[in-house]
Amino acid sequence: MIVKRMIPVILSVATLLLGSSGFAQQDDSDSLSIDQAVQLTVANHPLIQRAMQMIKVSEAQVGVAQSPSLPEISGVAGFTRIGPVPEFDLPGIGKEALAPYNNYDVHLGLRYTLYDFDRTATAVEYARSNLQTVTDSVEYVKWTLAYQMTAVFNQILILRQSIAVLDEQIDALNQHLLISQKKVETGTATKLDVLTTQVRVASANSARIDAVNALRFQEILFRQLVGFAPDKPVLVRGEFVTDAIILKSDSLLQVATKQRAEIKTALDAEAGAGVMIRLAELGNKPTLFLALTSGIKNGYEPNIQRMMGNYVASLNLQAPIFDGYRTRHQKEQARASLLAVQARKRDLERRIATEVGQALSATLASQEKIGNAQVQVARAEEAVTIAKAQYGAGVITNLDVLDAQTSLSEAKLVLLRARYDYVSSLNALDRATGKKIW
Repeated sequence: MIVKRMIPVILSVATLLLGSSGFAQQDDSDSLSIDQAVQLTVANHPLIQRAMQMIKVSEAQVGVAQSPSLPEISGVAGFTRIGPVPEFDLPGIGKEALAPYNNYDVHLGLRYTLYDFDRTATAVEYARSNLQTVTDSVEYVKWTLAYQMTAVFNQILILRQSIAVLDEQIDALNQHLLISQKKVETGTATKLDVLTTQVRVASANSARIDAVNALRFQEILFRQLVGFAPDKPVLVRGEFVTDAIILKSDSLLQVATKQRAEIKTALDAEAGAGVMIRLAELGNKPTLFLALTSGIKNGYEPNIQRMMGNYVASLNLQAPIFDGYRTRHQKEQARASLLAVQARKRDLERRIATEVGQALSATLASQEKIGNAQVQVARAEEAVTIAKAQYGAGVITNLDVLDAQTSLSEAKLVLLRARYDYVSSLNALDRATGKKIW
């Protein structure tokens, strides 16, 4: 039946999922615009907070990488009991101990790297590269969540408007049902008219139930994104602005390659992989360091029991001779990682070009569909006017009027869907080009 054809239209509109059954007109002062909803999502979502903490982790890793360039100081306190102690017997004097039974040693040790072939500086550069990657990743998380909220927000708008169209259709059907029942009572119509209208009312109510359920699912997603309590009403406001705009594929693609957050993180990863190669090549270089130990201990002649100050200073050159091929394998690993990162970036550039092209095509198609749907609505409205006039003159039946009104409802849903598709394709185009919407 004609009304049944409306059900897939509504279901296709409600593909994502939502929640809340309050469709009464709401106070705009308490409702959220799409910009406000996006801002709340970016400000409150746990993924953003996690990403911010990862920046602190990376900042700490930079500090860890810098630590070898600073002196390393350690303190040691020790006690040693030995026995028997070494001693010798001096004629006329007796036995003389060469060491105390109880040995005490308290000292501070300092180690300072004088030169390591820029290994520390390169490690710091690598850590800072990771920090930049994590920082750009925060923008990617915000970008992803912002556009997820945009999709959910628009789904809520279209589902509520679709429900309003269905309510209008159900009201019209119920009015015709009353008319049909009265005509049956007066003998001017058959029971078939009543049964047919009842079937259409049931079908329209079924479509409305599906749309309401989809709306509830989307509102659940909305609350999750902005951090609302499960029982908090979702109050939103907005319209589908469908003004035609001029779009150029080449300029959009250039903007995308500059703005997309994934491109930025891919470039960060490529730079980091290059630094990692240089760091791996320094793995078997020598290190020149200064070591200094100073403290107090006993055991010195002539009074082995007295604590005395002492020190040891040394200049050391530590050079690896064989490291089990570790450096060679690290260089191979780093070079392979760089090639993998470069391949990923090329793939990303191709996918971005595809996304921009698809979004642009969808936007242009949606513009045309809006024009066609507007003509369809105008014709359906004219058909309803004519049908009502003919019905009043007794030329057509009640079911013919129902067909005309059902066609009008379908046309309104098609126009609503076309406007939604247009706005969605523009959002997809903004997303494909990396536009910042928060």
